[in-house]
Amino acid sequence: MTGDYASLTKFIQSYILAPGLNFNSSNTTTSAVKSIIGGFKHLGWTTEEVVVEKPRPPRHKLFSPDGTIELSMNSAKVFRHPMHTEQICQRKHLTKRMLEFDKLPTPAGADFSSKEKNVALAYFKKVPKPVVVKPTNSGGSHGVTVGVSESAEFESAWDFALDGGRENSNVLIEQFVHGVELRALVIGDEVVSIVARVQPFVVGNGSANLKTLIDDSNEARKVHYRAMQMPVVFNWDFIGKQGHDPESIPAEDEIVYLNPLGLAAYGAFLVDVTDSVNAEVKDLAIRAKNAIPEMEIGGVDILIEDLDDVGTGVILEVNTAPSLNLHRYATHGRARDVDLDIVRYFHGRYVKESGRA
Repeated sequence: MTGDYASLTKFIQSYILAPGLNFNSSNTTTSAVKSIIGGFKHLGWTTEEVVVEKPRPPRHKLFSPDGTIELSMNSAKVFRHPMHTEQICQRKHLTKRMLEFDKLPTPAGADFSSKEKNVALAYFKKVPKPVVVKPTNSGGSHGVTVGVSESAEFESAWDFALDGGRENSNVLIEQFVHGVELRALVIGDEVVSIVARVQPFVVGNGSANLKTLIDDSNEARKVHYRAMQMPVVFNWDFIGKQGHDPESIPAEDEIVYLNPLGLAAYGAFLVDVTDSVNAEVKDLAIRAKNAIPEMEIGGVDILIEDLDDVGTGVILEVNTAPSLNLHRYATHGRARDVDLDIVRYFHGRYVKESGRA
């Protein structure tokens, strides 16, 4: 691991360490589902629970005060979009095509069926390294391998992608792009929140060994209820590539990354940067959401080297069911009431449109 993390390291130094951001204090969490339903009821909407076989997430129907508008709600996802919107976002290669049609920047890549492994390998040998290998229709980090450079790594990444995808999934090979990973929540034509998802790290002080620094970091997480529930997943092979083991002593101010994934479930830091990102980056997120037909609410994943330079950003994915808790329970910076933003959007648009507000 060399210069790959230069932009992320710069971000950490500028947005976390320099301003002295610590973990937010949060003793508990509340249900986004209950908050959204309560918000709609306060505005005169009625709700109806849809009976499903457990353990599937709760489903509801929401009806406007005059009964003319019906919304669907799966867990905390509120929507009216048709099935084809869902299908486009479930298939990463289709999302990629929609973004390209609208001339939006995406990482170079191609997708292959499970029977095209040899073709994919030939492509892999040509494409600049490293790459990301992932299934085209999975969620979260299922089946995703980051930083693949060697043929032996490709072999295992290919199998991992097929195991992590849904039935008949293709495998997408994309050029690995350096930068800071942002999740922008776009509601209508407004970016209501952006968090940077920063893979867990510790900072050396020149005297403590890595094991002690990690123990101290875990202790610091305990003030944030959700972070405490999602402890850091350590990847010692990844840490070893940075020249460290549990007993090594990182230099003063040296940043050591603990795993390669910026996912909350793996202990990532969630840093609110809504007020720091410039208007052009926000416009990029809005355009990405609007590139998906009939989408109203979307979580847009952007990888960007410089938060002030939209030209350094690329769109990774657009999600129909973005996690609201990334924004509601940011570990650093301001937490956002995005659940109520959703309520205000649908009420403001559809009740007013019906002329009965």
